[in-house]
Amino acid sequence: MFEVIEENKNVKTVKVSLDHKVIDEARDEVYEDISKDIKVKGFRPGMVPRNLINTIIGMDRINSLIKDQVADKAFHMLMRDYFNDINEIDTVLPPKVKTVELGGTADILFEIHAFPKAQIESMKGIEITIPDFGTPDEEVNRTIEELREEKAILTPKAADQSAKIGDVAEIEYVDLTGKDPEKKTLEIRIGEPSEGTIFPHIIGKKVGDEFDFTSTAENTENKTNLHVKLTKLYLKQLPDLDDNFAKMVDEKYETFDDLKATLKDDFNKSVDKVIVSIKRDRILNELVNKTKIDVLDSTIDYFMNYLVDQKKEDKVYDKELKDKFHGDEKAYMDSIRDEVISYLKLEGALKFVAQEKSLSVSDEEIFEEAKRDYEESKISDERLKIMLKKDPALYSMIRRELLSSKVADELLKDAVVTVEEKNEDEVIEDDEENDESEGEN
Repeated sequence: MFEVIEENKNVKTVKVSLDHKVIDEARDEVYEDISKDIKVKGFRPGMVPRNLINTIIGMDRINSLIKDQVADKAFHMLMRDYFNDINEIDTVLPPKVKTVELGGTADILFEIHAFPKAQIESMKGIEITIPDFGTPDEEVNRTIEELREEKAILTPKAADQSAKIGDVAEIEYVDLTGKDPEKKTLEIRIGEPSEGTIFPHIIGKKVGDEFDFTSTAENTENKTNLHVKLTKLYLKQLPDLDDNFAKMVDEKYETFDDLKATLKDDFNKSVDKVIVSIKRDRILNELVNKTKIDVLDSTIDYFMNYLVDQKKEDKVYDKELKDKFHGDEKAYMDSIRDEVISYLKLEGALKFVAQEKSLSVSDEEIFEEAKRDYEESKISDERLKIMLKKDPALYSMIRRELLSSKVADELLKDAVVTVEEKNEDEVIEDDEENDESEGEN
């Protein structure tokens, strides 16, 4: 029933032979389907004679449909029996039909593209870098300042008081170009009077004052002429950093030190999770760089065509071509090709390392990971198990993620992890942000 006709690197050509009765069944199904859909005067749906169908549809088209039906039956048999028998479900994409020959038997040739075997250079002692997330104290202080901003008290300023940096202003504005005649309201905090912003026009104004302002869009440079009126003006008072402030944030905090301790703990937990993710991503990137695969171009082309079809179906192909590659289709296709090769390298490398290190993923681990993923959906355990059983793609996706994490963690045992040093520009930028924040307070 199954015969390997040819094998070249990662690609096999397998012949599936089916009894003649399968052809007869396929022919009956094709005629039955056509008879139900075709409308012929004088005949009820499903009752149109075959000779009339042959005349209307044409034998070439009918024979083509019969071949498609036979190929579909052969495909399901291949997936059900062939792969299960030899435990060879590790294919890049579903088997591709090459030819269908109908005679005494039905002979269908399938092209099966397996993931190529990987060869990996030594990963021992490889260096990866992770970002410098700063100290917990820096982040805690930044978070506290954000909370102060949220809890700030707005006090209306007297009618004779003018707007200053740090005040909160409510403005009414209308588009003078007539594109949008509706009057709108906006609340803003007055910042530094830099060029191109509205702040130089507001500073010094009092409630009731009016002025014209030209707004320029960042991306398009389109200009909009606005007429603005200052309707309300508030003095923004930040709360003192004491126990009362902590209780303003949440009544569960007894003291300001309690608040800081919780923020510090939250920061450390958050950073730990991010660092784990970054380390895994970067060691897997290095794994790809250290991996070589022996793969046929036909596999790469097959996968590329699949991705292109998916992008076109999702209506993102033209947008990506225009936005990312400025219409250069060759550059776009080269990018997709590189993406395919990296993916094939990673999949081959994951399988190689998993076998070498005896790493595996159990059904229980997949179920527990699914529970975490769907925790907010409140799905019962029983229903989740059914989902995993009925959705092989979901099962495979979770299994792959877990296996990737295990492989990455295993490789990290022999890696050298260093922290990226902030360059001078980043340090200056951070200092300027801190100075601005202090000035606003």
